[in-house]
Amino acid sequence: MPRGGYRPGAGRPRGAKSKRTVSGVELLPARAHRQAVAVMPLDVLVAAMRDEALPVELRLAAAKFAAPYFHARITTGPVKGSFEMSDLELQTAIEREKEHQLRSDPGPRTFRVVGQR
Repeated sequence: MPRGGYRPGAGRPRGAKSKRTVSGVELLPARAHRQAVAVMPLDVLVAAMRDEALPVELRLAAAKFAAPYFHARITTGPVKGSFEMSDLELQTAIEREKEHQLRSDPGPRTFRVVGQR
């Protein structure tokens, strides 16, 4: 079965826009878009979050949906190995691990003998 060359109906149709012709189209700059649209959805969420007249449940829901636009997740990718870290990153990771161990350690375990035979 041949794998190349001319095949009827293959390729981009005549008159279709290529990357070069699409890149010539002027897009609306972000600043102009912001001026054209009076209120953005994020503005509505933030206004609802700050409106003390609304019920707390509604304000918390608005805050929950608006939070990802203001605060990035702490980690989104794979963890770096120690050989990939700079000295500062490595020291910070060690300090965090020590703090985690202190917070999660329940303390010394005590055992009690319930019944002996």
